[in-house]
Amino acid sequence: METNVAKNNDIYKLLSFEEVKEIAKNALSSDVDLIKYAIRPYCNGKIGFLGSHYWLDITAARKNETVALSFFFKTIPYEVPDQADYVIKKGVFKQEANFYSVIMPLLREGYRGEPWAPMCYKVKSDVLVFEELNSKGYSMRDKLFNETLVRAGLSALARIHAASLLAETRLGLPLNQLYPDAFIERAFNHKGKTQEWLQSGIDVAAVIADRLGYDPNLVRSVCEQVYHITKPSRTKTNVVSHGDLWGNNLLFNNDVPPKCLLVDFQLLRYSPLAHDVAQFLYLCTDRSFRETWENTMLHHYYDTLHETLNIHGAHIQTPPWSELIEGMEEQRLGAVITAVIYFPTVLMDETLGGRIINDPVSYAKYTFRDRTETVLSVMETDSIYKKRINEAVVELVELALRLDQLPKPS
Repeated sequence: METNVAKNNDIYKLLSFEEVKEIAKNALSSDVDLIKYAIRPYCNGKIGFLGSHYWLDITAARKNETVALSFFFKTIPYEVPDQADYVIKKGVFKQEANFYSVIMPLLREGYRGEPWAPMCYKVKSDVLVFEELNSKGYSMRDKLFNETLVRAGLSALARIHAASLLAETRLGLPLNQLYPDAFIERAFNHKGKTQEWLQSGIDVAAVIADRLGYDPNLVRSVCEQVYHITKPSRTKTNVVSHGDLWGNNLLFNNDVPPKCLLVDFQLLRYSPLAHDVAQFLYLCTDRSFRETWENTMLHHYYDTLHETLNIHGAHIQTPPWSELIEGMEEQRLGAVITAVIYFPTVLMDETLGGRIINDPVSYAKYTFRDRTETVLSVMETDSIYKKRINEAVVELVELALRLDQLPKPS
């Protein structure tokens, strides 16, 4: 059969005719004849910074009917060579492909609770094809979550953590021992371009601290503590952790209350329960919310974890409440550092972010050399962006001033 594949368009080389047919067959759970397919950009802005995103539209024949299907198609950002090179060398696409091909099946086996991630219909080294969630009512929300969205997000985290505990109980060994390559630290390390990316973020934080009247060197030194949060705990229960819980990586539907699905597992970790919880609360809420609601939200997460384990009838004890509380205090500094590094980029208007990231010259400068000028310029015109960045830097300084009193990740 003919397709509308444009042979001079590299994006079409990523999936063969037979692979597209396989995707349609898997989605429909039946044999199909592929009629045609098309790949088009998902949106004009930048919804993620370590991949490119498209729609995959398929028309297929099944028995006596023609079926139209749409999928979310994610690949290495080949259209920006420097960005593609960074993603490949950083190993983040490989990490997510490994998650969906190796770890996800283990987490799904025997799991009977609410879903916490979308279905993935095709995994290749540089391609992932997922169910299309927009037509099912799921969408990204404003990057400052309210109580309802926080509860939904924490429920999803509790469920993936429960699935991790159930899988390990069944397998009899920690997942990071069985599959060490699946949990290599990709976000924070001292190597190559990743170190340059991190240093550029620290430089911005130091400049903002100085403008707020604080010692920039204090910010530079305390940011070194971020490396301590990336390791599994020696004293607490560890689980499969998402590791990258900024606003665009949680999708919500319109149910009351909404359901949440987690997406983008490129920075997967094996960490204590509180790691994801702290990262989520600091990346998706403001300080006022945490001061008012943190304890209530921790109880909600813990109750959902306990309930999810219980419905499986497994002979597994819910980790003690004290582990979550102690873990939050151990993870708090790392979560604030992550927010300080992330916010200038992930809170930026997506159209502007797309222009910067998709242009090879501005991408290289902003990501690896100097993003200060751009960030300060946006802060002058976007009051919410400015407020959240300043708030995160102030809280980081406050924690840095009592660093010796803070519990260390253990």
